[in-house]
This record gives sequence, structure tokens and C-alpha cells, in this order.
Amino acid sequence: MARLLILGAGYLGAALAERALAAGEEVILADNWHATEPAQLAELKSAGAVVADADIRRPEELDRLLERGVARIYLLAAQASRPLAERKPDYTEETNVTGARRVAEAASRARIPALVYASSLHVYGSPRGDVDADHPYGAQRDLVHLSKIYAELCLRMHAERAAFRLAILRLGIVYGPSPVEHARPESQTVVDKFRRLAAEGGTLPLDDGGQATIGVVHVGDVARIMLESPTRSGTSIDNVAAETLTVADVAALARGDRPTGERACTFRSRFRYEHRIADYLRVASPRGPGR
Repeated sequence: MARLLILGAGYLGAALAERALAAGEEVILADNWHATEPAQLAELKSAGAVVADADIRRPEELDRLLERGVARIYLLAAQASRPLAERKPDYTEETNVTGARRVAEAASRARIPALVYASSLHVYGSPRGDVDADHPYGAQRDLVHLSKIYAELCLRMHAERAAFRLAILRLGIVYGPSPVEHARPESQTVVDKFRRLAAEGGTLPLDDGGQATIGVVHVGDVARIMLESPTRSGTSIDNVAAETLTVADVAALARGDRPTGERACTFRSRFRYEHRIADYLRVASPRGPGR
């Protein structure tokens, strides 16, 4: 049994904690409560999770957490909303950039054996063709995803210096149920937003005709892959995307229509996936069994 420190107790962190607890692991969930309320973690706390107040921008708070003895750190804490980043650029940079560096430094000081970082497929920009994990970084259009590139490079530098194992997981759009979900529209991903709108019979908005190509992955698959990481020594970088499709395809599936499949690229991933987006959206589709 390992003691796991999950930095960021939101949507993904809560799903990871739930799976880790079910596997018999000890879990510390830490958050600064910028987006999540402590009360949302009541069930996880009852299941055995230790819930702690901590801000990754503050080294003394990280050091205090790591004094408990930790086998693995999951760095999920980030300001992940592009609309919020435009309104709060300083907080975004302080958390996503400075915070990532301070976590790397704290892990080095405490000699933590392994760290898992939740990055994003957006680091590739707007790629074409097959996109493997060795594909170069692309142009960025917002602070949220620009900060992912810095964090990846900073964590790699510290992992090499301190010789801890580092798994960088570049996540697609994550969807599905979690113990913690946020009601604010700017905090909801396109998959769950379209699923809800389709179930309500609402209009599904398509910016630029919905031609943007995205990778998607169920939160249950992400939690399982994270719990099994890192699987290699040194630094490993992997894409975590079960499927590649356009935003218009997501809308079509949510409506119960056939997707066009006209995507600009394909995100390649070495992992096995248990969930498919069509099955998830079919439940809420006006033509599906959920209606």
C-alpha cells in the first residue's frame, strides 16, 4: 500500500482518489479551494481520504504535506479554464507556472520517488496527421496551455537533477462522472456540456463550425492510467486520448446523428481504453435510451 498525494482535489483529482481508495491506497487530497468546496469531498473523506488545505504556490505548505511520507505525487492542481485565465492571468501564471516549479522543488527536497503530471494535448497546437508523444510543441493561444509547456520542461529538468521518475500525461478532453463536478459553464468541457444540452433539447453551439479537432477520454480511463503511472524509469511522456474527433462530431453524437469524421489529425496513444464517447453520449441523445 502506497501513500499518494493528489495536488488538486477537483474533477480529476476526486476521480483519481476514488479509484485509489478502492484499490486500498492511502490518499491525501490537497487543494486551495479556489474552485472546489471542501464539502464536495465529504464522501471521499468518509472513505478514508485525508483532506488537506494547501496551495502549490506556497513552498512551506508543500513541505508540510511531504513530511507525512509520500510515495507518489499527482500534480493536477491548475487553473484550467481559458475564460477564467483571461480574467485572472496573474493567478493562472502563479498557479500553473510558479506552482509547478515549486512542486518540482519540493519533490526534489523530499526525495519523492515519482511524480505524475496532468498536461494537455493542446501543447501540440493545431497539428495535422498522426500525433505521437514525440511530436513538437505547437503555437499557443492562451495562458492555460502555454503554461503546460513550461511546466513539462521544468518538471523534466528537476526530475533529471533529483532522479525521480516522472510521467507526463498529455490528456485529451476529459468527460464522465466524478465525485466532484463544477456547475460553472466555463469549467465544463465540451463533451459534458453537449451531453447536457442535448438531453435538454437545447442548441449545441459550434464555434468556427465545430471544425476543431480534439482528443477525448473518459475520466475513469484517466484515473486508471494515472494510478498505474509511471510505468517506466526516468521521464516518460504519453498521450492520453481514447478517440480523436471534431467538435462537430461530438455535437452529432450528442444529437444521435452520424459524425462526419473529417478530423485534421489523429492523436496516437499506447494505452488501453474501456470507454467510448458514443456510448456515453447515446444515453442522453434525443434518439437514445436516456430519453
